Amino acid sequence: MIPREHMRIISPKYGTHSMIYQMTTLEGQNTITKKLRHVKIQVIRCLLFILPAINWSLPNWATDPLLSEPVVNGLMLGEAYTCVYQSIRNICG
Repeated sequence: MIPREHMRIISPKYGTHSMIYQMTTLEGQNTITKKLRHVKIQVIRCLLFILPAINWSLPNWATDPLLSEPVVNGLMLGEAYTCVYQSIRNICG
């Protein structure tokens, strides 16, 4: 949520309870940029996990896998690295 001090009221609309807000500082815009970056990293993590999940959901995944073991391990390793990167970005801000 964007802090109230980073917004200003443009105009009241339909009474006092419904107001339109606009961000006025660079800090508020940086907050949105950080949230978008977090969502993009989350999408990358999900994309890296889709193929291994499909592979493991097949009834005969152990005997006749869709993907080879190095491919599955590589995708999961990429997902793990992305997870660590996402966590470090969240901690450091």
